[in-house]
Amino acid sequence: MNKEEGMEYTDWIKPRPFQDDPRFIGKVFAAQNRASGLEDIICHLATETWINQQMQLGHQPDRSREAILDTDELLFGKRKVLYRLRMPDNSLWVARLHKTLYNKTAVTDHTTRITKQMLLVESEVATMQFVKENTQIPVSKVSGYDFTYANVLGTPYILMEYIAGKSYPFPFSRQRPIKDDDLIRIHTQLKDFAWQLSKQPFDKIGQLRFATGEKRGVAIGPIIDRKERLYGPFTSSRTFYKECAKTVYEFETRRHSLGEDSNVEDSLESAALHVLAAEHAGKECFDSGPFILQHADMHWQNLLFDEQCTIVGVMDWEWTQTVPVNSFNLLPWNFASKMLPYRAENATRHQQNSLQQFRALSDMGNTTIQRQILEAMISFQGSLPQYIARYMEGYNWPEVRRKHFNHLMELISKMNSNDQSQ
Repeated sequence: MNKEEGMEYTDWIKPRPFQDDPRFIGKVFAAQNRASGLEDIICHLATETWINQQMQLGHQPDRSREAILDTDELLFGKRKVLYRLRMPDNSLWVARLHKTLYNKTAVTDHTTRITKQMLLVESEVATMQFVKENTQIPVSKVSGYDFTYANVLGTPYILMEYIAGKSYPFPFSRQRPIKDDDLIRIHTQLKDFAWQLSKQPFDKIGQLRFATGEKRGVAIGPIIDRKERLYGPFTSSRTFYKECAKTVYEFETRRHSLGEDSNVEDSLESAALHVLAAEHAGKECFDSGPFILQHADMHWQNLLFDEQCTIVGVMDWEWTQTVPVNSFNLLPWNFASKMLPYRAENATRHQQNSLQQFRALSDMGNTTIQRQILEAMISFQGSLPQYIARYMEGYNWPEVRRKHFNHLMELISKMNSNDQSQ
C-alpha cells in the first residue's frame, strides 16, 4: 500500500462563492414572488400536479389538503430559485423556477433569448428523464414542468422529487477527519456514473430534446452554451471543436469592434488561440462517433451526500450534452484537489486509481465496439489531444478561460512539433 493511502486530511479548500453574487439577484426575484402572491400559486400548481399524478396511478387523492412551503430557506443558483414543498401525502418536492431577472447572455434580441431559454429547460428535463430511465445515477424524478413563459408562474419551471442530502463539504467537518478511504469511496461512485453514461452512446454531438412525431424518447438537438449562443448538432468531433471556437471568436470580434471591454478571462486574443487549438482537439479514429452524454458541471456544488459519503443525488443537468470520446471525463471531479494539506501527487494518485478502476470495467464491455470505445477513452487520458479537448470544453461553455492561455500555447506547440516529426 502506498504510504499516503492511509493519510488523513485536516481541512478542505473552501469553495468560492457563486460568480457575480447570484444570491442577490435570486433574493430580489424571490422577494418579488412573495410580494405578488406567487408562492401560493406555486403550491396550488404543485397540488394539482400531484393530484393528477395520483389519479394516473389509480389512487384516490385527498383533495382537502394543499401543498405548502416546507421551509423559508430557499436555494439559489445562477439562473434559478428552488422552493421545497411538502405535498399532501407528506412527500417532499422541489419547485425550480427560472429567474426572469438573469441577463448574462450574448443574445440581445428578447424573443430569441426567450426561445433559447425554453430550449435549455426542455433539454434539462429530457436529460433528467433519460438518465432516470436508463441508468442508476441518483437523479430526481420529474413530476411536472413547463418550458414556456406563458404559464401561471410566468417563467419556465420544473416540479421534481426532493432528495435529502447535503453538498460538499458535508459530510466532512473539523470533528471528523477526512480520510483517503472517504475520497476513494466518492471517486468510485463518480467513476461508476461515468461508466453508466459511457454505455449509452449517441450518434450526434448536441443536447438532448424530446423526440417528436411517432418516435418517442429523446433526440439530439443543437447546443446552447452558457452565453446562450447556439450551434450544432454535429456528426463530426473535429467540426464540433472548430465551429464552437469559431462561434466564440466571432462573438469576441464583434465585441471588440464595438469597443466593449473584455476582461482577462474573455478576450479576443484567447479566442483566436482556441481557434488554432481546435485543429488538434479531435481524434480521427472516432471523428464520427459514438458520442457520450456528459454532465457539464458535476462538482462539489451539484452532488448531494449522506453521512457515509454516499452520493444520493446529482443535480443541475442544465448544459449537459453529448461529447466526443476523447473529451469524456472518467473522473468528473477530483476531491483530492480540494483537501488540505494539499499535495499534487495525492490528486494524481486518485486520478490514476479511478483510471485503473475504469480499465477493469472496460474488460466487461458487452460488444467488441463497446470495448474499443472504452479502451480508446482510457488511452486518451493524459494525452496532449485530451488536454486540448478539455480546455476547449471548458472554454466553450462559459467565457474564454484566459488562465489556460499559456499552457494551451505549449500544448499546441508540442502537437505541431509531433506532426512535423512524423
